[in-house]
Amino acid sequence: MPQEELNNIGREIIKNNTYLTLATCDKEPWAAPLYYCFDDKFNFYFISQMNSLHTQHILKNHNAAFAIFDSNSAEGEGNGIQGSGKAYLLNDEEVLEALKWYKTTFIDLKPENLRGDAPYRLFKLVPERFYILDPESKDVDKRVEIFLS
Repeated sequence: MPQEELNNIGREIIKNNTYLTLATCDKEPWAAPLYYCFDDKFNFYFISQMNSLHTQHILKNHNAAFAIFDSNSAEGEGNGIQGSGKAYLLNDEEVLEALKWYKTTFIDLKPENLRGDAPYRLFKLVPERFYILDPESKDVDKRVEIFLS
């Protein structure tokens, strides 16, 4: 399959889902399902509380892995994205830029609700690599790298 077709599969997976599983690690690994939004370079944005375990991991170690998939797909029919990158807590100036992309009704998205002592803060996950299941590999699970931005 041509690379651009594989890349388009990945773009559609991201556009058609709303949750990613974020894996972080300090001494022990942790995985957390998170609502996400993304920008035109396929960076992901999510909110989280400062006392959550994945936030504590991110503050010590920016390395992260993630997976996005439709859990309602029939067995053997779905595809998803796996990837790795770096996750960061956004500073006050970066929050303003990120709010161009991040949308939710979960909280009132005023910058002051994502700063200082506010219970939620805004994060950015910058992917370095993306992989999907090769649609042409029917007998075994084979991942292929895709390029989205």
